[in-house]
Amino acid sequence: MKNKKKTIFRATVIVLILILAVLAYMYFVMLKSGGGIVSAKKKTVGKVEFLFAIYGPGRGENPRFNKPMSVATDNENRIYVADSMNNRIAVFDSNGDFLFEFGKKGVAHPLGGSKATWKPGTFSYPYGIDVDKETGNIFVADMVNKRIQIFDNGGKFIDWFPKKDFGGWASDIYPTDIAVEKGKVYINNPYQIVVFTTKGEFVKEIGMPGDTPGNFNRPNGIDVGEDGTIYVSDSNNMRLQALTPEGKVKWVIGKPAENGAGIQREKSVFGNPRNVSVGPDGNIYVIDPFHFQIKVFAPDGKQLAAMGKQGREEGYFNFPNGIEVTKDKIIYVVDKEGSRVQAVKLTEFVMEDPLKMEQ
Repeated sequence: MKNKKKTIFRATVIVLILILAVLAYMYFVMLKSGGGIVSAKKKTVGKVEFLFAIYGPGRGENPRFNKPMSVATDNENRIYVADSMNNRIAVFDSNGDFLFEFGKKGVAHPLGGSKATWKPGTFSYPYGIDVDKETGNIFVADMVNKRIQIFDNGGKFIDWFPKKDFGGWASDIYPTDIAVEKGKVYINNPYQIVVFTTKGEFVKEIGMPGDTPGNFNRPNGIDVGEDGTIYVSDSNNMRLQALTPEGKVKWVIGKPAENGAGIQREKSVFGNPRNVSVGPDGNIYVIDPFHFQIKVFAPDGKQLAAMGKQGREEGYFNFPNGIEVTKDKIIYVVDKEGSRVQAVKLTEFVMEDPLKMEQ
């Protein structure tokens, strides 16, 4: 009888150990490798200090990001990621811990006579994202669906725009990055900047197709300074433009390729500038995926830094596309090809050679 009890006791202990092992595996491997903070072990790469990386929620049908494009933060330092290929917005706290997500696939303009599947709150390649610091509402550039969608800070759908042609020469939008500032929404359209109110009312257009100052060729980044200056990454023209609130050119850094963009990128200020973020210091932070760098400019256009190295390890950049600088000078970089968001700090401003890349 005693032996039988011992056997039952041992079997119970073994089962409990196995259960604990499975739970430990799910927490440390499935959850941590699939999302949340996968590494919080600080290290520096050049003058870039790595803090942590987020690879996705770590749960649900899509535990990992799939080529995210943009990132934004709110007044509570929550992190909002436009997880573009998964057609969702994923939300994390300032430590990188997953909070919630919203959105799924929905197509408003199907091809070949297919049936439209768009419903409020669904996406077809959400690209840009920003948070209205005054209301906490989340604005998402739903690129392929040609609209901006608005959500409250819990992810509940509020509205979308534009619902009709707004009278400009482009008539509709195909939005990439967006910036929400003081009651207005600034939108990168393929060859112009379009401005609406946060209620969806058309305000104005800025620019036309072209490579002269004040015109654009596939801009992919935009932000607005405290003084109303509009900073635009004019991507295919390989330059950064600063505009007055009225849309007049203040300064331009970089220039369009003359012959052979690939060759010129090696010698130019930008390889292909993407998202832009104005930091608390007033400086403009631009992510450059072809140079694998964060580039920093003073409000007068003077270049202050070019920092970062190519690589797949944490602290390196792998064709980054998105950037957000918080009031605490933490920089969130969306590594598109790495399918991750990295939190970094710049220990000092330096000019690194983008051609000296590490794998």
